[in-house]
Amino acid sequence: MVAIPPVVAEDVPISFPGFRHVDSAADLAPQAGEGPVLLLADEDFAPWSFKAADGTLQGISVDLARAACEASGLACELRAMPFPDLLPTLRAAQADGVVSGPRPDEKLAAEFALTRPYFQSLGRFVVRKGSALAAADIRTLAGKRLGVVARSTHAWFLDLHYSRSAITPFDTTEAMLEALRTGKLDAAFGDSVQMSYWLTGSSARGCCDNLGKAFVHRATFTKSLGFVLRRDKPALRTALDRGLDQVEKSEATARIFTRYLPSPVW
Repeated sequence: MVAIPPVVAEDVPISFPGFRHVDSAADLAPQAGEGPVLLLADEDFAPWSFKAADGTLQGISVDLARAACEASGLACELRAMPFPDLLPTLRAAQADGVVSGPRPDEKLAAEFALTRPYFQSLGRFVVRKGSALAAADIRTLAGKRLGVVARSTHAWFLDLHYSRSAITPFDTTEAMLEALRTGKLDAAFGDSVQMSYWLTGSSARGCCDNLGKAFVHRATFTKSLGFVLRRDKPALRTALDRGLDQVEKSEATARIFTRYLPSPVW
């Protein structure tokens, strides 16, 4: 688990695996006997879950769920479903859990059982290749033109910590990144997963690269991803947490992330 003080974010490397607190004292032996388990996934939430061209359900969350089920001795079925139908189906007890789509928060935690997180969203600065900027700290970026999406949690973070920079808000991520590509910005700040795909995609035209390591800031943009489960099946949460621990300790979690992400996001 990455620990960052709630007021000051630090530019620190994030070792992977390490997004979840692995319970090293837990018994990691497979625990069968829960019976068939139906887990739902958002059908259009790449790279976490999506339907591939051949119709199969794929994604980081899907593969993690399958691996955790196998490690825990659970017989699981993964089924794709439109996002608006996920939680109503779970509330109606027509499924046992949701592995992607809803963002676990206090409201969900009051209604459902949540596993420990398997990922936490990160913020990242990107710059043009050849930039003289060598770090993403507050002093280095003072007076620099920083792009961010208006009214976003990333904008909130910059307002809190980078007020000495010239912050330029944009209506969309695409507009912000095009401004960076064409030299109208010194750096852009946003979600590390989105940045990863853009940097390696055709829109970037090979213009840019990451500046420093990823940021964690729980008061603004850092949110957790985990499985959302029915409260009336506490043994299922225990089994899936046990399975996710075992998958991470075996370094299979790192391999799954690498399978879907074009470059490291931490």
